[in-house]
Amino acid sequence: MSKLTVLFLNSWYPNKIFPNNGNFIQQHARAVALHCNVACLQVEIRNQKKKVEVSKVENNGVLEVIIYVQKVKSKLLFLKKIRRRHQAYQLGLKLIKEKFPKIDITHLNVILPAGLFALYLKKQFKIPFIITEHSTTYLKISSIKHTFLEKIILKKVTRNAFKICPVSYDLKQAMIAVGYKGDYAVVPNVVNTNYFKFKNRAVLKPIKILHVSSLKEAHKNVKGILRVVKKISKIRQDFTFTIISDGNLIPIKKYIKSLDLHSNMVRIEGGKTIEQIAQIMQNFDLFLLFSNYENLPCVISEALVSGMPVISSNVGGIHEMITAENGILVTANNEDNLLYELNKILNNLDAFNRKEIAQIAKEKYSYQTVGNQFLSIYKEIIKA
Repeated sequence: MSKLTVLFLNSWYPNKIFPNNGNFIQQHARAVALHCNVACLQVEIRNQKKKVEVSKVENNGVLEVIIYVQKVKSKLLFLKKIRRRHQAYQLGLKLIKEKFPKIDITHLNVILPAGLFALYLKKQFKIPFIITEHSTTYLKISSIKHTFLEKIILKKVTRNAFKICPVSYDLKQAMIAVGYKGDYAVVPNVVNTNYFKFKNRAVLKPIKILHVSSLKEAHKNVKGILRVVKKISKIRQDFTFTIISDGNLIPIKKYIKSLDLHSNMVRIEGGKTIEQIAQIMQNFDLFLLFSNYENLPCVISEALVSGMPVISSNVGGIHEMITAENGILVTANNEDNLLYELNKILNNLDAFNRKEIAQIAKEKYSYQTVGNQFLSIYKEIIKA
């Protein structure tokens, strides 16, 4: 079989407005590019003077086309948005076809809002599509709820997909529970193992604990972590806790100060590149997440591939990632539970086989493994 050409049609994707938005989709694209020709198409609506601006680049074996569209200021906002978005997708597709004249499969990443164009490509050009879904909006705990019109679109798109590939079994069950039926195949997020890798070293005092997130409090519950850090600091001082985030650091810095947590124990740093995060993870001993809700956090798989045990709240698909061999799960928003288990794991870090943690995670989340999973699905489509 000749090399397939796959259009990654994305609702989220890193761009100059949101450089980290959907970076896990970009990683999936690079994994698929080991086996297929891959072109990514993203439309970003923003405030700008020009009606349309275009970015077209080759990036790590993937053709990335991003169309920036002027935000519409009109009472007909919704209708104009749909029309302009559709026109932008058509422009992007035209640019992609200059290199790849024939698209074999559309790989839709996050149904809203790009799903309508996936439907268009199927009906107009007979291009079949699969869906990878990452959004937490299907979860009961999510504060964001789909509108009536969005639900109609979601049902139409999922019905027409050849396969629906949520990144966790938990997300699969959530999507089915709210009525989006289809042929499901769970395919996890991927880790770039060229960057994230195990570094053999001893765990020395102070034990170094790491947290990486957006700092969105309703989601990540960072203040809950800090309250627990404050409590455990009264029991022991043989650790440091570092927060890394590209989010707004000011509120969390103020909260750290209000708790009277000293800078020699709690540190906070701004955003880093993926390469920098990978290097940092090699030199930390324990990864900590205490989210109120999640799907399948990339930071956990990256920490595991780096050989770090993980302590995390048991939400979303995290229980699919954490076992007794690589970490501990705690009850979400239960700070007493986190305090007890954090103290326990700090006493028993030597019990974890860090090299084995890294090897098992690498086999599960590598480009090669995940790329092969998608390739098998693409082959099913071609044979159908």
